Amino acid sequence: MNGISNEELNMFWKSIYETLKDKAVGVMSSHAFDTWFSDLHLAYLDENKAVLATPKALARSVIMKRYEKLVTDSVREALDSDCTVELICDGPSQEAPAHESVAYKELKDTKHDAFEDRFSSDSGEDFSGDGFSEDSANSVDYSLYSDIAMPKSSGINPAYTFDTFVVGSSNQMAYSCCKAVADDPHGSRTFNPLFIYGPSGLGKTHLMYAIANEVLKKHPDLTVICTKSEDFLNELLDCMSKKKMAEFKAKYRRVDMLMIDDIQFISGKPSTQLEFFHTFDALIEANKQIVVTSDRPPKEMYTLEERIKTRFTQGMIIDVQPPEYELRLAILRKKAEKGNISIPTDVITFLAERLNSNVREIEGAIKKIGAVSFLSGKPITLEMVKSSIPEYFRENKPVAETVDTILEVTARKYDVTVEEILGKSRVKNIKTARNMAMYVIKTVLGLSLPAIGRMMNRDYSTVHSNIASIEKEISIDDKLSSEIQEIIAEVKNS
Repeated sequence: MNGISNEELNMFWKSIYETLKDKAVGVMSSHAFDTWFSDLHLAYLDENKAVLATPKALARSVIMKRYEKLVTDSVREALDSDCTVELICDGPSQEAPAHESVAYKELKDTKHDAFEDRFSSDSGEDFSGDGFSEDSANSVDYSLYSDIAMPKSSGINPAYTFDTFVVGSSNQMAYSCCKAVADDPHGSRTFNPLFIYGPSGLGKTHLMYAIANEVLKKHPDLTVICTKSEDFLNELLDCMSKKKMAEFKAKYRRVDMLMIDDIQFISGKPSTQLEFFHTFDALIEANKQIVVTSDRPPKEMYTLEERIKTRFTQGMIIDVQPPEYELRLAILRKKAEKGNISIPTDVITFLAERLNSNVREIEGAIKKIGAVSFLSGKPITLEMVKSSIPEYFRENKPVAETVDTILEVTARKYDVTVEEILGKSRVKNIKTARNMAMYVIKTVLGLSLPAIGRMMNRDYSTVHSNIASIEKEISIDDKLSSEIQEIIAEVKNS
């Protein structure tokens, strides 16, 4: 096969591509396959080696990180050969365009930008591991960023302050920690990083914005950035694709305070975790404050790298609990007052007894009651409330009944029986259904791993491993993620 023509390369590639596409079924969604493999082609072939190429450095990195074995097996099967398989990037030169900043060019010339180099076509990195030299990352000279303008404080909602946050026993500790950070925003060792976790709708984001607003009121010269983890990810990918990693680093590694909401969404995303890890280290070493929120504690983020979990534990990890009765009462009164809605005491008491999920539910109920009263021109009464927002008063099912529902829905979804899910079979669809059921129970009910284990006839370590497996898969498989949402929706509507 030495010195074969382009026509022959194309012929061999068609065979490889069809084999690759067949093997990808069940491993990733068709959308993911098109995203990473659509520009792949066979660049060189001889008796001992097959070289595949893609013009996109990011695609090469993702393929090598996640799908290297899949590609290697497909090539060898299609060619009926044990040849070595290599993947290169044959896109445009990696040199910085003329319009890029001086700092960016210097960074490339001095090879300080290790993260960019990791994705370059000629880096020669071994992608079986991290493919990243921590020493080179930590030796970056940030003075090289001096000609890149510092970012303005951004992403902060001015409506959320400490004054508008209602405090009770369920959130007192979190409130106090956030106040302490706001009073000393220069990277206090006790509260840096500050990790706030708890279910959705309990005020975590409110507290994060409250810190930012308080800090900027007292220290308007400081730079504070609030962002969601999804926005952090999208911005990172955009900067990588446009070769603007110097600007990305300049934005996030020179701020005085970095706040990331819903940090759990970086789990299972290696490139994002890598950049966050080094951003985290750079800020901590410079005594800059980091605040993150999550719907779960670090130990339950199964696909989060251990080194990131360890760094979170260096600071303060604090939870926010669902509001107790007295706090619900106070929140109802404050929300009604803010909305200029007149609600009788008996109605406030009735609502406080029944709206026990989260603050967002309370706020939604108040808004709807106010709207019904305004549109009908009638005063708010107990009877009117019962008839206008009945969806808020549906009795919650017992936990055991909800678990039974989850098992039944999941069994139907994968054409197995509940008995098979709870049994010992290792058949693929039964195993998938079992893992999915554990994941959905954890997501919907928030039960501890030992509790799920008792219900599923499994030990703690097995539940941990199975849920971690699902979390890893859904981070790269859109189809699986959609199936989970369908199961959850059916459970909630049943």
